[in-house]
Amino acid sequence: MNIIVNTTLGKVENIQELLPNEYAYVATLQEEGVLEHLFVKESAGGAMIVFKNLNLEEVKSRVAGFPLFPHFEQIEYTIAEKKF
Repeated sequence: MNIIVNTTLGKVENIQELLPNEYAYVATLQEEGVLEHLFVKESAGGAMIVFKNLNLEEVKSRVAGFPLFPHFEQIEYTIAEKKF
């Protein structure tokens, strides 16, 4: 089972300061083996994040760990099963 997270990012004045920590957190999720894919939306408008091997509550906890989390204007969670 995968959980796809669609985020919409609001205005972030200090985004350049937050990005190194954001990339480090992404690396941590990859090392944990729970981050399947990360797609950044055009013009840094948010991201599509695909998690694996976690339930919904665990995904919500991981999403809350992103340094940009306080700036997410919208977060949608979709549970999906990969077919191919």
